[in-house]
Amino acid sequence: MPTAGCFYWPAMKPMELCGWKLRFSAMNRTVLSRIRADVADGLELCERGLGRRSAGWLLLGILALVYTTVYLHHPLYPGNTSAKLRLGWWSWADQFAYWQSAAELAQFHLTAANFHYPLGYPALGALFWRIMPTHAFFVPDLLLVLAATAVWWRLVRGWLSRMQTLVVGVVFVAVHGDVLALTLVIPWNTIVTQLTLLTGMWVMVATHGPCTVWRLTGLAALTYLVRPGDAACFAPMLIWAVLRLPVWRQRLICAAGGMAAIGAVILAMGLINHAVFGTWDTPYERQTWQGSGFFSYPSLSKLFWLFVDGRPFFGEADTALFFRYPWLFLVIPGVFYWVRTAGMAAMAALATLAMNWWLYINYNDFLPSAIFRYSLIHYISWGFAPLFALSFAALLRGWRQQSTWTGLAVAGGLMIFSLGLQMEERELHASVSPGRIDHLPVARPLWVKFPGVSLESVTKLRLDGRQMREGSDFQIPYVHADLRVMLSSRAVGATLVLPVEKEADNVIKPVIGDYVWRWRFEPARWRGISHY
Repeated sequence: MPTAGCFYWPAMKPMELCGWKLRFSAMNRTVLSRIRADVADGLELCERGLGRRSAGWLLLGILALVYTTVYLHHPLYPGNTSAKLRLGWWSWADQFAYWQSAAELAQFHLTAANFHYPLGYPALGALFWRIMPTHAFFVPDLLLVLAATAVWWRLVRGWLSRMQTLVVGVVFVAVHGDVLALTLVIPWNTIVTQLTLLTGMWVMVATHGPCTVWRLTGLAALTYLVRPGDAACFAPMLIWAVLRLPVWRQRLICAAGGMAAIGAVILAMGLINHAVFGTWDTPYERQTWQGSGFFSYPSLSKLFWLFVDGRPFFGEADTALFFRYPWLFLVIPGVFYWVRTAGMAAMAALATLAMNWWLYINYNDFLPSAIFRYSLIHYISWGFAPLFALSFAALLRGWRQQSTWTGLAVAGGLMIFSLGLQMEERELHASVSPGRIDHLPVARPLWVKFPGVSLESVTKLRLDGRQMREGSDFQIPYVHADLRVMLSSRAVGATLVLPVEKEADNVIKPVIGDYVWRWRFEPARWRGISHY
């Protein structure tokens, strides 16, 4: 017998010990199976609950409450004073132009003085201007965001379960809260087009037949009323929606009807513009297409500055999208997965998104200096939400498909390539003197540095005697003290002059050059370019 106070463990024969282990193992398996069953039952209960209409309205109500809270506590919230005082976001030129047009439309006036942007977005604000003049766009923007969320839910439900969709949505909002506050709370007319483009993508894959053509036509027409350039991005979906109709008669009728409907909207807007300005476009359209312009800088260079590294020339250390949002690499297997499951309809929807992004990536003012500093990320941020969900869908649902693994391999290759790709300055020989460069090389773009000259002197630059325009002729960084300019393909000329009073000793000769591509592996980019 054991002594008092000692723990007694009876001696067990080997066969008895083996049986005890088997019983314990069986008990563990039973417990684990019960836990798995309980978890499965709980998930199934949640899945059924999320399928109820009341759950959808509850989620939208929660989102509306969150949106309102963020709106009222936004750093640029203008308060309840008159928008004419130019406080908060009303101090921004774009937002105040929206407000002026909305005020005029609400009072049934339309003059060239306050009519700048296409009328679609200001018309929404005009509906609420008399009720809440300072916050005329709050209700329209809230409704647009809720509608876009509902469409996003329906689109993503084609890839994920309800619970997975909810989790992905919550994670997306948590990770991208800063971008959402910049692009969805501050009034932007792209809040409308993000809804129309996203709805178009869902319609493309969720419906078939002539109804798809008419719905896409209506969305394109609505988009034209707000941002005419974005309406052109519906072309891939409209073309495929017509071509996949079963008979030629339907194709011809739908194609002719769609073009007629969109053409009627274009003509109506043109007549309104002509009645006010004497031109067929708005001042914003002229400024965008003829002023700032598109495709004046090499597309590959723009992609590098925006997605890989914004430091060459611009000096922006934390704007590169690939390393600010690393999940963008997973978009590639997501694309492979969606095309594998939805075919040409998915390709048409993705082509619309790609066309929209390609257009704005090649907008001359869409550069690292402005993408976050001036909130120009709002041009492309609408695509983040569906692409984020698609990336997770490929991992959760498509991991058994060969196409997904192919996409992952491509993404891995792109990741390694991006970690080493470099743009390095190369100085060129040119005829230079203090404040002057003669015989500029024809190739563009060219960078020109004026050491010791302040950035404010950029307005004095002359190219063959003419004053140049920022955006269209040149770009400047905003993080350097000395004057630096990058000449675009629109900057046609041979002599660049910065007038100086005299050729003093302290006036340094300018330096001119271009960029060459190099590859040098730099894993430090994973830690964030800002940590260099």
